Amino acid sequence: MFFVAVGLGGCAGPRQGTYAQQSFDSVTNTCRTQPALCAGAESVHPGIRAAEVAVVAAGARAMLDEDSKRAVEFVLKECAEQARSEVLLRDHEGRSPTKEECNEVVERNARGESVTRAMKWGTAMHQVALECVRQRLSPLLPGRFSLEPTYRYDRKVPKTTYVPQEEVNALLRQGRAAELKGTLVPDIVIHEGHPLQAQAVYDFKFPCLSSETDPPWRRYPRGHIYAGEYQHQLYMEALELSEVPIRIVPRVGVVR
Repeated sequence: MFFVAVGLGGCAGPRQGTYAQQSFDSVTNTCRTQPALCAGAESVHPGIRAAEVAVVAAGARAMLDEDSKRAVEFVLKECAEQARSEVLLRDHEGRSPTKEECNEVVERNARGESVTRAMKWGTAMHQVALECVRQRLSPLLPGRFSLEPTYRYDRKVPKTTYVPQEEVNALLRQGRAAELKGTLVPDIVIHEGHPLQAQAVYDFKFPCLSSETDPPWRRYPRGHIYAGEYQHQLYMEALELSEVPIRIVPRVGVVR
């Protein structure tokens, strides 16, 4: 999930940085600290495509085979395209935004921080895309994927702990969001049946402006627990992935 230096989208707390102004990243995690940005996902009811049937036929397997991977990525690409189109059609008459429109500050959050149009669109696109993924993957990989799972990673041990959504919600309700600082929150995790048994990780990236270059992974800013390091590197390390996490970008598709 336009690149808004992704709110919790890799860690709890809003993401900052120069890239934040010019793109819409996967930012539903920003909802944890900026609930005003979360307007609710749009309903999506696409049918199962032929390319997805391979996953159903294969059934749950210990490893994500190539047919399953292609079917999953087909779904993610379509959901990314749908999310961008829906949000721009709803909020911008379907037009591609200009740099000035992306950078325009449209509101302030509870802490008085600027919220650009790119950030707001990014949050909305991310929500639509994840709801699309939820509906499309549920019949294909039942019990084998998680959306925005939260992980605590203790590099000193090292040890990675999965934080159930119920616990995350409880902390937020109790005003204890600070306890989520430094947690890792990838967009989509394909696993063997539990979020700690990760097989593949995907993140949506929604550039606000059309570009021929692939949107980069987020680099954690100064003051962050992982300052100077890159989002995908932490995912690989904490989840012991054998393959590098993948970005899903509208109009571009799968970026490895």
